[in-house]
Amino acid sequence: MSILNLPPELLMTIAESLECRDLNALLQCHCCLYKTLNDSLYRLNVQHHDASALYWAASFGSDSTLQRLLDAGANIQWESPYFACSVQKPGTRLRRFIWKENMKEHPISHAAAQGHLNIVEHLLDLGVDINYRDADGLTPLALAAREGYFALTRALIDQGAKQLSHDTIGQYPLAQAASKGHHNIEDYLFEKLRQYPYGKTSPDMDLYWMLKYAAERGDNDRIRYILSQGANVNFQLPIESHSPLCGALEYAPSPLSTVKLLLEVGADPNREVSQSIDYQPGRPVRPQAPLNLAIPRDDSFSLIKLLIQ
Repeated sequence: MSILNLPPELLMTIAESLECRDLNALLQCHCCLYKTLNDSLYRLNVQHHDASALYWAASFGSDSTLQRLLDAGANIQWESPYFACSVQKPGTRLRRFIWKENMKEHPISHAAAQGHLNIVEHLLDLGVDINYRDADGLTPLALAAREGYFALTRALIDQGAKQLSHDTIGQYPLAQAASKGHHNIEDYLFEKLRQYPYGKTSPDMDLYWMLKYAAERGDNDRIRYILSQGANVNFQLPIESHSPLCGALEYAPSPLSTVKLLLEVGADPNREVSQSIDYQPGRPVRPQAPLNLAIPRDDSFSLIKLLIQ
C-alpha cells in the first residue's frame, strides 16, 4: 500500500515519530506529503529543537519560514544576558562575567549581520529589543554597520537604535563601520552622533576610531580627510588602545608613507600603547613604543630613521 493512500491522521502520527531530518526527507518525496505534513515539520522543530530553524530563516532572509515558525509557536521574546539594552530596569547592572557558550543567540542578530531588513523589521514589529546584544555585545546596529549594510543601518537609526551601545571590547557602531572601511556608514553615523539626543558625545573619540582604522589600513587619503574634520592625531584611550601612528606601524600593509604623513601632522613618535586591562602592578610589561613596532617590519630601517628624525 502506498504511503500516499494513508489517511492524513495516520500520516500525522508517523510524522510525529520522526526526527526533523527524516521528516524533511519524507516531505521532499512527493508534493502531497509536503502539503499534508509541512506544518508538522515546523511544529516538530519548535517543540523538540527549540525553534532552531529561526536562525536559518533570519540568516537567509526567509520571511515566510519565519512566519511559519511563529505560527507553530516559536518564541522570540527573550532578553540578552547583558544589562537591559533598551529599558533600564531597577537594580539592573552589567554582568561582568558572561559565558558565551551559555548565551542564547537571537535571530535578530543573524538577520542584521546578513543585512536582511525585512526580517529585522518583522522582528521589531513583534517587540524584539532593537538594542539586543549578542555574545560579543554587538547590537543589530553594530552588526549592520560592521558588515556594510547602509540601508539597514539607516533604518535602525530612524527607529531609535542606540548609537553608543558598546560591545565587550568597548567599541560602538561607528567604530565597527570604521574597522571594515565602510566610509559611507561611518560618516553617516558620525553626523548622526552630533545630533544624538540621549547624551553628550565626544567627536574626539569618534574621530579617533576613524583615524585609527584608516591608519591601520594605510589609507592616506582617508587619513587626510579625517584630519580635516578635526581629528587629534595623538588621541588614544587610557586602556587597551594605541595611537594611529602605532596602528600604522603594526598593521598597515606598506606603512612607510602613512607613518611619514602622520609624523608630518604632529604624531608623537614616543607615545606608547596603553596598558592592557589585565595589567597587574609589579609584573614586567613588554614595551610597545613606536620604535619597537617598527623593528619587525620589512622596511624597518626606513621607518626607524623617520621616527628618530
